[in-house]
Amino acid sequence: MKKFRYIIIALSVILTFSCGKILDPTIQGQVALDNLLSTQSGIITAVNGIYQPLQGVYQSQIVYLTSMAGDEGWTWRKETEPDIYILDLTSTVTQSIWSSHYDGITRANIVLNRIQQVTDFSSPEMKNATEGQAKFMRAFYYFNLVRFFGPVPLIMGEIKVRKDAELPRTAIKDIYIQIKKDLEDAIKMLPVKYLGGSGMEVGRPTSYTATALKALVHLELEEWNDAVNLSGAVMDKGKLLTNYADNFNGTQENGTGSFFEIQYGGVTGTTTSGLSSSFAPTEYSGGASPLPTDDTFNGKGGGLSSGNGFVQLFETGDLRKDITISGYGLANFIDPSKPKGSLYYVNKFYNTKDPRGLSTWNYPLIRYAEVLLTRAEALNEIGYIAGGEAFVFLNKTRINAGLAALTQAELPNQVAFRNALRKERKIELSFESKNYFDLNRWGILQQAIQFQMDYIKMTFPVNKLITHPITGKKYFLFPIPNIEFTNNANMGEQNPGY
Repeated sequence: MKKFRYIIIALSVILTFSCGKILDPTIQGQVALDNLLSTQSGIITAVNGIYQPLQGVYQSQIVYLTSMAGDEGWTWRKETEPDIYILDLTSTVTQSIWSSHYDGITRANIVLNRIQQVTDFSSPEMKNATEGQAKFMRAFYYFNLVRFFGPVPLIMGEIKVRKDAELPRTAIKDIYIQIKKDLEDAIKMLPVKYLGGSGMEVGRPTSYTATALKALVHLELEEWNDAVNLSGAVMDKGKLLTNYADNFNGTQENGTGSFFEIQYGGVTGTTTSGLSSSFAPTEYSGGASPLPTDDTFNGKGGGLSSGNGFVQLFETGDLRKDITISGYGLANFIDPSKPKGSLYYVNKFYNTKDPRGLSTWNYPLIRYAEVLLTRAEALNEIGYIAGGEAFVFLNKTRINAGLAALTQAELPNQVAFRNALRKERKIELSFESKNYFDLNRWGILQQAIQFQMDYIKMTFPVNKLITHPITGKKYFLFPIPNIEFTNNANMGEQNPGY
C-alpha cells in the first residue's frame, strides 16, 4: 500500500513540467515533455504528479485554516487572522492553497490534453484508469477552490502561453457543472479496485471514490436525492474501523475505513505530514495550534477559545475523546490556576514513531464514516421519518464509538435529528478539514462564530457573506490572493467585503 506514495515522492521533482508556474509563458524542455507524455510510462508519471500538490496543502495549511475558521479550533498565537476573521489579502496560507490547487489542475489538464497521443497503452482499462484519475483530481481541486473562493477561473486546457491562464472568474453554478461532469466520467472510467503494477497501485482513487466524492458535492449543494442515491451506491464498499485511532495512525492505510487518502511516507518535510508537530504541545516541540475550543476558558486566551466548545461535545463513554484530544498531564498555560492536564490539545494525529515530527501517516480525505453521515443527513432533509433509515446511519458511528443509539423519543422531529447529525459530524470528522465547510454550507457560520466572538466583543464580518446561488444560504468567501489580480488582468473583482 505504501508503493504508490513513494512513486509520487520520487517523481515530484520530475513533474515541474514546461510551465512550472501557472502564468509562466516560457516553455522549457518542450521536446523532452512531448517525449515523456507520448508513452504509457510517461503519462503515468504525469498522473502521479497530479497528486503531489495535495501533500503540501494538507501538511497543515488547509487543516489549520478550516479548523480556525470553524468553531472547533482556536489559537493563542499571533497568527490569529482566520480565527477572528481578519483576513490578509497577502496571506501566504490562502496564496499557497490557491497556487497548489491550480498546480494540480494544470497537471491534470496536461494529462487530459496529451492522453490521446499515447499509442502504447497496455489495455483499454489502463487508459481509462489514467484518464479517470486526472478527471477525478481536477474535480477534487475545483471543489476545494469553489468552496473557499467562490467564482474562480475555470481552466480546462493545457497552459502553453500566458493568455491560456488569463481567464475571468467562472460562476459558481458553472464550476459545479464541470465538477459533476468530471466525476461522472471518473465513475465510469476508474476501476473498482487496483490489483498492483505500475499505474495500478493501491491508494489511487477508484470508481467508488469518485462516487463518494460526487455524493459530497450533492450534499454541499443540498441536492438531497442525488446524495442519497450516490452514498447508497457505496454503502457496502467500506466499513467503520473498530478502533477509531486506526483511521489516523498508519495501521489501516488505504483500507476499508476510507475511500481516499493523501499518501505520505517520505523522509523530508515536503513528503511528510506536519500535523503531528502542528498540534503537539510546545513541551513536545510542537506548535500547540490550533487548540480545541473549550467553554471553561470563558473567552480567555486571545482567540475565539470558547462558545460551542469542542471539548464539551463528548458524551460520557465516547471512545473517540481520548483519541481526539488529550491534556498530556501538562500545565495549563492558558489558565495556570487550573490543574495539570486541563488544557486540551488535538491528539488525533500525534505521532511518536517517526523522527522530528515528520509523520509518514496518511491523511484521510474521504472516510467511510463521512459517507454514512452524508446519507443520514440527506435522508432526514428529504423528510423526517421517526426511527427510519436515517437513524440507522447516524447511529452506526455512535455505536462504533461506544455510545447508545439515539431513538425517536430523543430525536422526535427533523430539527432535533438535524442538530444531532451536525454534532456527530463535528465529533467524528473533527480536525479533518470538514468543520468550516459544514458550517458554511449549512448557512450557520455567522451564527456559530458570532457566538464565539461575543466573548471578546467582536462582530462577525457579514459584509463578506454572499447568497449562495444554488442553496440560497448565506455563504462566506475567503479573499482571492492579491497577487492573482496582478497575474491575471481578467480576474475581475475581489470577493465582497475585502
